[in-house]
Amino acid sequence: MIDVPPRLLWDYDEAPEDELWRLQRVIDFFPQFGRERRTVLALVRRLPELRAPDEVKELVRLYARHYGDPGT
Repeated sequence: MIDVPPRLLWDYDEAPEDELWRLQRVIDFFPQFGRERRTVLALVRRLPELRAPDEVKELVRLYARHYGDPGT
């Protein structure tokens, strides 16, 4: 399960269990949050399902390549 930083949960006491919700919240604030390998690889895996500017998606792919993800 992807961790959502408490600073991104201003409207929730706890993050919902839904992985897509968690990833959307993280990508909304990427790259200020979510740069760690585990989160980047989860983001890149579900990029088509996430709403984000193309530039942010490309930045996620760049981080994934840096972390050695061969699928990017």
